[in-house]
Amino acid sequence: MGLSPPTEVGFAWHPTLGTSYMPGSSLKGAIRSWARDWLKLDEKTCMRLFGSEPHKAQKQMGNVIFFDVLPTDRIRIEVDVITPHFDSCYQNPQKNPALEWFNPRPIPCLTVAEGQPFVFAIAPVRQDAQGQDDVLRIKKMILQALEWTGVGAKTAVGYGRFELVKERSFVDG
Repeated sequence: MGLSPPTEVGFAWHPTLGTSYMPGSSLKGAIRSWARDWLKLDEKTCMRLFGSEPHKAQKQMGNVIFFDVLPTDRIRIEVDVITPHFDSCYQNPQKNPALEWFNPRPIPCLTVAEGQPFVFAIAPVRQDAQGQDDVLRIKKMILQALEWTGVGAKTAVGYGRFELVKERSFVDG
């Protein structure tokens, strides 16, 4: 998630709770990307659901609020190793092409253990029928995107993928 802990490999730690988490803005960006690239949602619908993109001049809030994703239990951290095989090639590809005799450089990094439960929360901005419909639509997108493509780094090797374990809903009566 881009923040550097003492090991210098990106990992997001909640500033108040002192635990691993995913910022709501990161979840929102991943789901927006899923909606645009995989579901081929039109720009008008994306603008209504997610609001304007951060770099756009026109600012508009979306109809759905994305809260930070937090663990529901004590976080379990494991050590993994990233091993770039062509380290010098990545640093200067013109001078150092990817050749077989370069030595791999193992980089230890922290990961969240498999099976760690997290809570995902979204809410409508307005408490009307459109707001409720938008929340249900986003909920489906979250379930699809996190199972199929995942979120964050190293999704190609299984990191950042989630599956629904138990669904709970809290509604104001």
